[in-house]
Amino acid sequence: MNWLKEAERFERLAFDLRLIAANSGKPTVEQLASAPTLSTWRRSVSAASVLIGSVQGHPRVGPGPIVTSLVIADGPDWARTLSRFYILNGLATNNIGSPLSY
Repeated sequence: MNWLKEAERFERLAFDLRLIAANSGKPTVEQLASAPTLSTWRRSVSAASVLIGSVQGHPRVGPGPIVTSLVIADGPDWARTLSRFYILNGLATNNIGSPLSY
């Protein structure tokens, strides 16, 4: 494990959480400007809460299915995982229109 890289990730997270706190509990426009969009998403629980969905605009992976890192903070249309912000678009539903959640 690259401990310096992990520390930098947590420092970015701490910085983002401070900005959310200073902005009435919501991310700033600048924070979401480069966030990938997660479509047909749902929350999934393993040892921690993560999101599963189809991603577009992710800086490290191509478009398609994804399981995010740990969800740290979220709102109705955004989430901040351990790694980055996501814009949430189109909650996944079952065949009768109810939201999926595991």
